[in-house]
Amino acid sequence: MDTKEKKGLSIPQIVCLVVAVFIAISLVMYGANYIFVPDFIPSEKKLDDKKTEYEISKLDAEISRIRSEMAGSLFWLKLIAIFVTVGGAVGGFLIGQSRTTKEKLAFESRKNVDEVYQSIVQELSDDKSPVLRAAAAVKLGAILKSFPAEWRVGDDRKKQIIELTKQVLAAALSIEEDRKVLKTLTINIILHKAETGDELASVQGLDLSGAKATDAYWARCDFEYADFYNAQVDKGSFRKSNLSKVQFREAFLENAVFDDSICNHTNFKMADLRGASFDGATLTSVNFEHAKVHGISMKGASIVDIEKCQVDKSEAGDGSQMVTVSEWLKGIRQ
Repeated sequence: MDTKEKKGLSIPQIVCLVVAVFIAISLVMYGANYIFVPDFIPSEKKLDDKKTEYEISKLDAEISRIRSEMAGSLFWLKLIAIFVTVGGAVGGFLIGQSRTTKEKLAFESRKNVDEVYQSIVQELSDDKSPVLRAAAAVKLGAILKSFPAEWRVGDDRKKQIIELTKQVLAAALSIEEDRKVLKTLTINIILHKAETGDELASVQGLDLSGAKATDAYWARCDFEYADFYNAQVDKGSFRKSNLSKVQFREAFLENAVFDDSICNHTNFKMADLRGASFDGATLTSVNFEHAKVHGISMKGASIVDIEKCQVDKSEAGDGSQMVTVSEWLKGIRQ
């Protein structure tokens, strides 16, 4: 994409141009005194013809009056009127042209950005080359990590592109089959961090239902309100992540790591959590209804107001050892 940007005239430039035109008109009109009204010096010699002398005196007075009108207050008043009329029209025209030009340039810039972005998304959807799809995932990740400076778009448009990029990568995680490409997607989807300086990756509210994210390393991420329904994140890591109000319903989370994470009102209903680790995690009002919990580790975890329900303690996760959540937690703490 061509990064050169042509700009219309700015407001200060337009003002300077109008003032320059005004000064030029003033000088031309003032100089016209000496071009079109030549100096007239009456003769000091007395004429015998009284009538001729009277006509000369009358002509001299007329020339003086014209000079007065051309150089006096009346002249400046007329000049101001011309400036207001002509200058206003010219200035308005230039401002209008400048705004129109800028709007056209902004539209063209946005069109170019959209074309480049669409080409990357098309590469991600290529069904023949896994390498091309992986490269496209890296390009989208680069947008999340550091938004291209040459894409001169407004803050609102920038936010739209960033959120769209996350959604595209999330959708690709549920569609992609190649393991290497899936790994690349899991790495690049969490590269965006909020401008507030938060050290957690910003992935709030993301729809990751059905995602294939085995072995995903999603430590230090803010997944608040995200949806992992039926997602495969076995052996994944959510270490030190914010999982408040996240939906893990029916998710596959065997041997996943939730150490030092925050699980506030998190839903693990019917999730497969066998072998998962919650060491040092904070669990508040978490729902484990019918979750498979065999082999879960909760060393040093803070557990408050866990919702009353039954969980599956069986090693095979076949529902053969259903116990209340309080009994299960009591057994873990012993």
